[in-house]
Amino acid sequence: MDGTVEEAAVGDAELARRRRVRRSAVWGGAAGAAGVVPVAINATEFWPWWLNLAFCVVVGGGGAFAGAVTGRRDGRKAEVRRSTLGAGEREMGQYRVKPVPEGVQAPAPFKEDDYTSYSLTTTTHRLQLWEFGYLPQWSHPWSELHLAMEDHVVVITGPQGLLGRFVLARNVVPAELVLAANRLRARAPGRPSDPSPSAPAEGGS
Repeated sequence: MDGTVEEAAVGDAELARRRRVRRSAVWGGAAGAAGVVPVAINATEFWPWWLNLAFCVVVGGGGAFAGAVTGRRDGRKAEVRRSTLGAGEREMGQYRVKPVPEGVQAPAPFKEDDYTSYSLTTTTHRLQLWEFGYLPQWSHPWSELHLAMEDHVVVITGPQGLLGRFVLARNVVPAELVLAANRLRARAPGRPSDPSPSAPAEGGS
């Protein structure tokens, strides 16, 4: 009987996952069509109505298909990240980042449409680094992390030392990410206790 209950639970979870992926594909298709149809209408303003309609249908269909493919892909990536969450844990935000090697001068914050394969995901329990949105690089609970600023670069250290130096997109204020991380770290269970006034402070805590 327990096996039947477990199989039913797994089946429900898989059904919910497929629904979320399909929902992402539908929304992606709608967004793709909505983005290209107005452009097509403006481009064919002086065409006969039937030619205008045919062109908009073709372009809109292409935009919907491309948007659906992108939405489905993003939905699958989101499910991979979701599968790493523990009980009661939820994803809070995702930040596109560019790693900055040690000893290298940091580039300026990048534009929103600039390419980068890396992203930081914040959850209620931890911080994760992903490549391409579905390949995990590392994951650490907030109690083990320390975030600091070097000019506009976010420096993240963990139990074994430096985890990475990152530049964020222009539309993100790095200090806000550090402040949010410090608040989550303060609430994290098992975080290191603050040193007493008489004890010397330890670096990298």
